[in-house]
Amino acid sequence: MLISFDNVVRVYGRGSSSVKALDIKKLRIDRGEFVAVTGPSGSGKSTFLNLLGALDKPSSGCILVDGRELTALGEGALCRYRREKVGFIFQAYCLLPTLSALQNVLTPALPQGAGRRTNDRARHLLRRVGLSGAEKRLPGELSGGEQQRVAIARALLLDPDLILADEPTGNLDSVNGEGIIELLKDLHGMGKTVLVAGHDQRVTETCGRVLHLVDGRAQGDSCLPRAHF
Repeated sequence: MLISFDNVVRVYGRGSSSVKALDIKKLRIDRGEFVAVTGPSGSGKSTFLNLLGALDKPSSGCILVDGRELTALGEGALCRYRREKVGFIFQAYCLLPTLSALQNVLTPALPQGAGRRTNDRARHLLRRVGLSGAEKRLPGELSGGEQQRVAIARALLLDPDLILADEPTGNLDSVNGEGIIELLKDLHGMGKTVLVAGHDQRVTETCGRVLHLVDGRAQGDSCLPRAHF
């Protein structure tokens, strides 16, 4: 087992204006699983990934990742966890517009300093995602699919065990979307634990497990190769 949620609740706001965005009683995800997190808009998908990636904290409950309780870690340990253990792939790419593709891939290593080996790995990852020769191009000079591939290379720089992708195909056309799905399949084939939130049926049909959220609660959890809710 890699991930455990126990009575995890996330509430935004206070008093009469409060909203319970997530309420997961018990959830287990094993190392190496490929999980699609589905549900309508506002169902808690992004909140779920943000909590798992330590971008947010639960209002109550316990989240364990690889035996460590995230809610008990200090800020320094959480920063190391986010940088070293988790690879984030955002729908909006979140690339720094004034940095080249190569520099964007290198950003997770900036706190430690990017040596020659890290630079070589960044260049290798850009080649792996089909962007050889684009190292010096700025995000504004890249297509949406190319920017998403830069974001995937960045997520892999420090070789994290856990990949979290929030609507990774949401802003892409069908051709680029298919390419991103193939890359996610490759990551899973490398032994990574991959969680993908979104509405793309192609992703759902690719994953080995589907977790369906409604109003912040798990309403379906299937380990069948293909699942429909």
